Parts: sequence; structure tokens; C-alpha cells
Amino acid sequence: MAKMKLSDIDMGLGSIPTADPKHDAKTLLNLSLGTDAGDYRSIPLSMIVLNPKNDYSGEDSPDEIEELARDIERNGLLHNVVVSDRTRDLGKFMILSGERRFKAVSWLYETRRENQYSVILCKVLSGLDELDEMLVLDAANLQTRGGLQDERRFRKATIRFIDNLRRKGGVSERDAVLLAEKYTGVSDKLIEKNIAVETNLHPDILSLLDRDLIPKNQAVQYARLPAETQQILAQNLLAAYEIGAAELRDVNDKLFLATKTIAELNAQVETRIRGMREVDEEISEAQLSLSALNAMAEAGESSEELEQQIDVVRKTLYDLEQQKRMYVNTISNAKAALRKSEDRLSGIAAERKTGDAKTDDIALMINKTMKKAETSIAAVTSKTSVNRMHRMDMTGKKVTLERLRQLRASLDAVIRVLEKGTL
Repeated sequence: MAKMKLSDIDMGLGSIPTADPKHDAKTLLNLSLGTDAGDYRSIPLSMIVLNPKNDYSGEDSPDEIEELARDIERNGLLHNVVVSDRTRDLGKFMILSGERRFKAVSWLYETRRENQYSVILCKVLSGLDELDEMLVLDAANLQTRGGLQDERRFRKATIRFIDNLRRKGGVSERDAVLLAEKYTGVSDKLIEKNIAVETNLHPDILSLLDRDLIPKNQAVQYARLPAETQQILAQNLLAAYEIGAAELRDVNDKLFLATKTIAELNAQVETRIRGMREVDEEISEAQLSLSALNAMAEAGESSEELEQQIDVVRKTLYDLEQQKRMYVNTISNAKAALRKSEDRLSGIAAERKTGDAKTDDIALMINKTMKKAETSIAAVTSKTSVNRMHRMDMTGKKVTLERLRQLRASLDAVIRVLEKGTL
């Protein structure tokens, strides 16, 4: 039977008959993301609704939308918005791709009040169900946004896209990964890393990754470890995080090196076990051959050639037994080294020099205050915040000033503690 190719996979859409070759997942994605001919319509802004399942909705700041709007005003709409007409009975079309463009054109209409901005040219997809819509939505987001802005959204969108491809067409995970790579531009290796992290990583470590507190490559390494080892890692990392970001980085680096050693030792053990199993099979075959040859000799079929064959098999058996003993010893040594490395994981947290309780409390207080201050400063100094403060009434400005004074007082308290040499 010929091996099935990706192009042979039938992935029917919505109410469209699966027998129709024009309506499979690849055709859908080509229509929505490519330049294929389609149903283009100028649709009033009032008839278009945002997609409630778009995880990236609301991510763009007003300044970014305004910047895009001015670009559209100068150069026109270079890429069409893609909508589904599944809700057309309600007089609405739901966005599947191009929410930022829609918001930018809406901004132009609200600020310019020109009729040319009251409608937007859309590519309309018909006959879709909710699963089809999610395929288009996630593919578009993965193509245009990727994981540069939000690791968590990117990872979850990737996993959902793979799952929906599998649900739609009943394809294997590997085939779904290849389709995802083709239509989103995300490499198959990165997709597989995202799957490993999302499905295998300890929830506490995953939370640290989502907050950009540990690197992605290290999280991928941790996801490949057994659950009990990940539990030890999670306890160490959370304890370090309570002390501060610097401590977390230090402990995480040590843990990563230790787990790298564990992974290498595990690989060695598995390789040697496979080798020993192969030797065991050869030993069994040699023993069967020797039994057969001995039976022939006992039946009176003695000859010089038979004796030579028996000697050859006996020597082979001896060599195989020696080889097996070597495997047993190396496996035993590797497992002992593995146990030491695993014990090392538990000891890393104990190596932290936390000082006395008072010093720990002060360090924790300063760490929390600095985090809060960094977040607050980033928020109030952004271009959007400055513009909003300019537009505030007198009451709003007074409230903002009071909050800034409180922030300054908190920072002054931290500075006094440090100047006294408490730490």
C-alpha cells in the first residue's frame, strides 16, 4: 500500500461536503492567508465584530493603532481583513484575521469622519464552522505576531492550532506539525518544543517561564525530565524566587547544569541498556545453536568439522558473556553517577546563603518594593500614559501626583535601609 502524503489528507470544513476537494484545510488556509481568488466585499464597519476567541485582542496600544492608521491613510490598506459570514443572519461578519487593521480604519473614521473609512474591503469566507474559524485565526496570529511579544500566547496558539488540525482531519501529530510549519512559518522544531513545554512541564516552572523569569531553552530541558525530578526543580526555583531575581538566576543556572548532566547520564544508561538487550538476544541465539550442535554430537554425528563449529560457538558465547558483564558494570556506574546528580539537585537549595531571618525579611521587602517600583515607573513613563496625563482634569492629576509621591517615599525607605549598611 502506497504511503499517504499530506496532499492526500482529507480535512473537510464545516457543512461543506468532505468529498469536495476545494474545501479541505489546505484550501481554507490558502484562501484566508494566501493570494487565492476569493469573495471580496466592501463591508460597513458597523457590520464587523471582533472575534471573542482572539487571545491577542487588546494587546496593541492606542499609539500603535494610531501609527498603523496613519500608515493606512498614506499608503492604503495593503492587506485585506478576513472575515467569516457564519453570523451573517445577525447582520454581522466576524474577524478572523486583521483585527489591528480594522481598529486602525475605525480610528480613521472616528477622527476624520470621511465616508471612505466607513467601509473596509474584506475577504469573506463562507461555510465555516467554529473549528475552521479557529484554524484561520490562529494561523494568522502565528504568521504575523509569532512569539516575540508574548511567549505564553504564542505557545498556546501553536498547540491549539495543532490540536484543531488533528481534530479536523484525523491526522497524526507529526503531519499536523508539518502542516502548521507550512502555513504559519513556525519551524517544526519550535512547534515540538512548545508541545513538550505545554504538555510535560511542571505547572510552577511553566508559570516562571510565562513571566519571563527563566529562559525558554532551559524550560524545554526541564520538560524532558521525569515528573519527580521536575518537582524538586520547582521547589528550588520557587524558594529562590522568594529571595529575588538574582537568586533565581543563580539557582536556575546551577539546576540547569545539574539537569543537563542528568539528561546525559540518562541517555548513556538507555544506550547501554539497549546494547545489553541486543547482546542478550545474541546470547540466546548462540545458546540455541550450541544446544543443537551438542545434540548432533550426542546422536553420534561426531566429526572434526562439528567439533570446530562447537568450539566457535562456545568462544562466541564467552565473548558475548564478557560483553554483557561490561554493559552491566557501565550501567551500574552510570546509574550511581545519576543518583549522585539527582541528590545534587536537592542540595542546591541548601547551598543558598540566606543569612539571618531579619536580613531575609529586609531582602524580600526590598525585592518586592523594587519590582513594584519598576512596574509603576514603566507604566507612568510610557508614551500612552504621558498623553493621558496631559488630558487629565485637575482631580485626576492630583490623584496621580499623590501616587507618585507614595512611590517616591517607598523608594526613599529602601535607599535609607541600604545606606545604613543593613545588608
